Amino acid sequence: MGKAERDGSNEYDSQPAALDTIASLKEDLENIDLVLHIGDISYANGYLSQWDQFTEQIEDIASQVPYMIASGNHERDWLTAGSFYKKTDSGGECGVLAETMFNMPANNKANFW
Repeated sequence: MGKAERDGSNEYDSQPAALDTIASLKEDLENIDLVLHIGDISYANGYLSQWDQFTEQIEDIASQVPYMIASGNHERDWLTAGSFYKKTDSGGECGVLAETMFNMPANNKANFW
């Protein structure tokens, strides 16, 4: 999904459609019991500030209903991280931020997909 700013002030890797997704979720929140966000959560690619922006963006939703994630290539893939693809999509964060910011009910935090 990613993150964006309505005023265009996001200087790094913006995904404007994320704002439409957030608006739609907020609009129908009373009918939502759970959000399952499958892969490519924030597109932070190694930048903590981008994770901060993303979590602020979903705060109104995640504070009212369970917000569960599954790791995508942009959270996990790195050459030495044990990921299936030997790519650098995670920007070196190797799933650490996704694993620690979102506490999912999984026995193996490194492979929570």
